[in-house]
Amino acid sequence: MIRRLFLAFGIVCVLSGCSIKMAYNNMDRLVRWGVSDYVDLNREQKAVLDREIKRIRYWHRINHLSLYADFTHALAVRWSDQVTVAELQMAFDQITSWVEELEVQATPLLIDMMMSLTDAQIADLPERLEASNVELAEPELGADLAKAQAAWADEVTDRMRRFVGRLTDEQKNYVKRRASGYRPELVQWAEYRRRFQKDLLLLLDERGDRERFAERYSVLIAARESYYGADLAEVFAHNEALSMDVAAHLLSNLSEKQSARFIAELTELGDVFAELAAEADSDRTAAGAD
Repeated sequence: MIRRLFLAFGIVCVLSGCSIKMAYNNMDRLVRWGVSDYVDLNREQKAVLDREIKRIRYWHRINHLSLYADFTHALAVRWSDQVTVAELQMAFDQITSWVEELEVQATPLLIDMMMSLTDAQIADLPERLEASNVELAEPELGADLAKAQAAWADEVTDRMRRFVGRLTDEQKNYVKRRASGYRPELVQWAEYRRRFQKDLLLLLDERGDRERFAERYSVLIAARESYYGADLAEVFAHNEALSMDVAAHLLSNLSEKQSARFIAELTELGDVFAELAAEADSDRTAAGAD
């Protein structure tokens, strides 16, 4: 659940442009909104969540945001001409490592929140989790292959448009051709979640001892990918390689106007990260830092 929230917030940040600051500075509200899909928190739980999110955000400001700024500014220079799959993979791996570091910081909060859940809140979880699983799978549930591939092409086109502007007909046709290689994954992804959630719910039923719960939760999280199954893992790898290849081709074949916009967007994103990092002192009191 927590990884879903982190990644969702990251996507919001990347796609929101000038609203990144607003989203970041209201992270407590955004996280609370995400949690509300699964649990109706009581007043005490909301207070703990808000306080700890402010603490995590302060940690994030002083430890990560300047790295994001330098990283994004460097990409604006490095990716001004050709972009290779290897370079995209390196960027993806770096972002993943930052997400993992953020997860480590948030794990104590997540454990405390799970330990604080009432029996009534846990009783509601299976239905709410399943609703989320159904929502995830719905775009590809019962859809024919061509429809799923067309949806993938639309998603790629929309994401590229955010950074480079309108794609040319040639570029859009390229994405459509490559979409024939996309393999539907959302139904399998929902099934993976069901398998993982089943064991998480069993763990929640035994949340009496915090130390034991934390230890068992760490084991569960470490084994997260074991719930994929061989088929889903192979589909993920295939689709990731496809996405990397398509992105590298598009970014290496931009028009002059598209390239200028892409570099400007990356530069602006880096500037915003730097500005947010510089505002760390304003977060110090709220985070209870010394």
